Amino acid sequence: MKKVLILLCCALAINTAKGQDFEKGGNYITLGYGLDPWGNPYNGTTGFLTGSTYTKSTIGPIMLTYERGVTDILGIGRIGAGGAIVQTFYNQTQQSGPYKWTYNRSRIGIIARATYHFEFDIPKMDVYAGVGGGVYINTDKDKVPSTFDPNNHTVTRSTSTSGGHYIFAGIRYYFTDAFGVYAEAGHGVSALNGGLTFKF
Repeated sequence: MKKVLILLCCALAINTAKGQDFEKGGNYITLGYGLDPWGNPYNGTTGFLTGSTYTKSTIGPIMLTYERGVTDILGIGRIGAGGAIVQTFYNQTQQSGPYKWTYNRSRIGIIARATYHFEFDIPKMDVYAGVGGGVYINTDKDKVPSTFDPNNHTVTRSTSTSGGHYIFAGIRYYFTDAFGVYAEAGHGVSALNGGLTFKF
C-alpha cells in the first residue's frame, strides 16, 4: 500500500501534457510478483508430532496478465477485459528426529478479469478496479517416511482442480508511452503484487 501511495504522489506532482493512458483498442501486458500471506493450508498426509519442527514457504504468485480496452468512456471511465496466468509454489516440511515429511504444491491459475479504469485526467497514471474468476490446477507431491526406516519414503503425487476468485484495485504509472510500472492489491489470487506494465 505504501508503494501505491508513493506512485500516486509522484503522478500528481508531474506536470506534463495530458495523455490517454487507457483507451479502447489498447493492449496492455503486466508481469509481476505477488505476496500470498494466506499461504496454502496443509492438506498432505503428514501428521503433527509433539516436539517436531515445522516450516512453510511460498514462492509467488508470479503473474502474467493481458488486457484490452473494450469501451470508450462509460460514466467516469472505460472497461477493459482480459485474463491472467498465475504460478505459485508451496513447500511444507515437518521434522521429528530422523523422520522428515515434505509436502509440495505447484498451483497454476487461469483467471478471467474484467476491469474499470477511472478517467482522472492525471498524466501518465491509470487507476482501476476489477473482478476475476477462474480455475486452479494443483499438482501435489507428498513424501512420507516409513515408520520403521526414516530413510525409506513413500511418495504420492496427485492433480486436482479448484475454483478461484479475485477482487482487486490497482494503479499503473507510465514512464513512456509504452512502458511503466504497476501495483495492485486484492483478495483471492494475491494480496499485493507489482511489477512492469507494457502498452501497445
